[in-house]
Amino acid sequence: MVSDGVTYAGRRRLTPAPPGPYVWTNLSDNPNYPGESVCGVAISAAGNDAWVKVLTTDGQVWETECATQGQNLTCDNPWVQLTTPATNLNAPRIVDDKRQ
Repeated sequence: MVSDGVTYAGRRRLTPAPPGPYVWTNLSDNPNYPGESVCGVAISAAGNDAWVKVLTTDGQVWETECATQGQNLTCDNPWVQLTTPATNLNAPRIVDDKRQ
């Protein structure tokens, strides 16, 4: 979640039902955090690792890695800038296939 340029990652227990409340970890204090221009966040996970990526308003992409163990989320790695995606791609061409 991003709020006012601050990035959080949340975890909650899913069993037993109902799910528990989220416990939020502030990732903005990690070294090299790109700052208040962060406007989007994505999280991916595999095994006991999670990767948090953020997007800034000027198109930069940054990532930090977290360790997950049960309900624990440990995120103390620095942010690393990733290759910025191309932003000058052409939109797909729409073909009008109405033949008379």
